[in-house]
Amino acid sequence: MKEESKYRRPDGFQSIEDKIRFVASKMKCVHYIFENWQTANVKLDSTALPAMLNVLPASGVMKFGQQQIKDYPNCLFAFMDKVDFDFEGEESDSVVERCKAYAQEFIMRINKSGLFEPVYGEIPYSIFYDKLDVNVAGITIEVQLKETKGLVLCPSKNIEEVIYGNDSNPCGCTENSR
Repeated sequence: MKEESKYRRPDGFQSIEDKIRFVASKMKCVHYIFENWQTANVKLDSTALPAMLNVLPASGVMKFGQQQIKDYPNCLFAFMDKVDFDFEGEESDSVVERCKAYAQEFIMRINKSGLFEPVYGEIPYSIFYDKLDVNVAGITIEVQLKETKGLVLCPSKNIEEVIYGNDSNPCGCTENSR
């Protein structure tokens, strides 16, 4: 269950994942999942397919500028759809091609959203079969998303206000317990 953040970023989103979820929600028939591979493996048993998995980011870059702090996560996205248990090569090929189209649509929607810098150039992909318990095939892509609007650095605010917004004590600790 997603824990609600106590603050909102200047663009109205709580996190980079919220921005990605927003873009993915524009895809008409693809269900969005944000999990690690193991938890997604369980969720896919009860999730309608096709699906897009945003695998929990393992790394990224925080870019500190004079006016903003921006987040550039290294993302791994998997696009998948159902295949029969003993699938034939032609069936899996059509599923993989459909998943490539979902990835292309997603990147085009990222570029159109204005939430991230446009993604251009080569995007390597890997094809997977039999990776999960549910019978799916698909592709993964790795891309670094660079947000266009980050946390605004305002000289009249203290550090806690810039980072945490109106809640200058998000962890609920006292000064002595820090």
